[in-house]
Amino acid sequence: MKQMHFNYKDIFRSARLAFSLQRIWLNGLGLLAGYVIFLIISYVSLLVGGYSFSVIWNKFGLLPCAFALAAPWYSVVLYIIALIAFCAVILLTNTAVSRVVYMTLRDELFYTWTQALKFAWKKWVSSLGAMLTFLFIIAFFVIGALVMAFIGRIPFIGEIGTALFTIPYIFAALLLFFICLAFGVALFFVPAILATSDEDALGGVFQSFSITFNQPWRILIYVALLGVLYILGFFLFGLAMKFSYHIFMTLFTMGMGEKMVHIQQQALHVLDRALPAVFSWAHSLPFNLGGLLYLNNPHPIVASMPVSVVISGYILGISLLFLAGVVIAYAEAIGNAGLTIIYVILYKLQEKESLLEREDEELKKEEEEEKKEEKPAPPKRKKRNQPRNRKSPLKRKILKRKNHNGLFVNPFFNHFQKRVIGNRFHPFFLL
Repeated sequence: MKQMHFNYKDIFRSARLAFSLQRIWLNGLGLLAGYVIFLIISYVSLLVGGYSFSVIWNKFGLLPCAFALAAPWYSVVLYIIALIAFCAVILLTNTAVSRVVYMTLRDELFYTWTQALKFAWKKWVSSLGAMLTFLFIIAFFVIGALVMAFIGRIPFIGEIGTALFTIPYIFAALLLFFICLAFGVALFFVPAILATSDEDALGGVFQSFSITFNQPWRILIYVALLGVLYILGFFLFGLAMKFSYHIFMTLFTMGMGEKMVHIQQQALHVLDRALPAVFSWAHSLPFNLGGLLYLNNPHPIVASMPVSVVISGYILGISLLFLAGVVIAYAEAIGNAGLTIIYVILYKLQEKESLLEREDEELKKEEEEEKKEEKPAPPKRKKRNQPRNRKSPLKRKILKRKNHNGLFVNPFFNHFQKRVIGNRFHPFFLL
């Protein structure tokens, strides 16, 4: 088990814990799976809404948005389903990454990413069930308030009743406000709760309420500190990746000449076409931060280039998109590692018990299985030494069978019995 201070100092470990191929791979895998599902459903929603593929691609590229167009209601519903599916996949991914970070804090360094995915898949009902529980509670209060508001339309009785029950209504609204706060905390902390405490859906809801009401200031301070680390980690890793790209381009341009420059121009044009909204988002940041992380200016396509250069430009552009995904995955890993550490700290301060020293059910089952595999097989019983000329049981049974005259049934011995036994050793028994 790693030594922890159980205070804000431990949160600074999140960037270092996240900088691991295993954590980045897990987050990247989840982001890719969720994004592919989102992209397919969102494009289908806009195609169903009457927009052609070329119009959608030219306007949005790889980031379609139904809210930016005058889409019909069913297109908006499909787009919302795409967003929900993306969030569900990210929720499961965060559970897996939190599980890996938790095992690393316990010094279980041989815990694999496949085990983490199996654990997250086993907990998908709990993670989604916790969110649905919060939504049902919020919906109950909202529907109840709307029903009472419609009752308030009744002449005379409605106005008087609403005025009389104003104080209970306000306290109910205050309770709804606190439930929404707990729901906001659960969106971030439920994966860490399930990964460290091995709770079910109701346990995740209860722990979310518990840390929200008992330690709100610690949550605000620790999450704010984690947010600073998240932004710094994202910015610094993205800056390092861009510097690495410039080093790569400088060295290969010296070797390949203008051909490499043309491939780069084609690749950057692919980025402009694939992410048209990212350029404006990046350059809306202060202090020219977007120019440091992303493209400084648009890159139009260069005409009359060979086919090999165009294909190479597309391959390089896809590779740059992959590297951008690695940067985002590292930032997500920082967030998951930090939230896991924060929950371990909050649980220790509240329950006076360390989750790192708690018996884990998954590890316990693995130890039991290993003991079963290592248990030696019982020794085989040795057979007694039997004489070589001992007859088989079947043969002995045949020899003992007699007919009604008292003779053995076996015909090979009938002649011997008649001469020796029946005649009492007659001297002519051999005749």
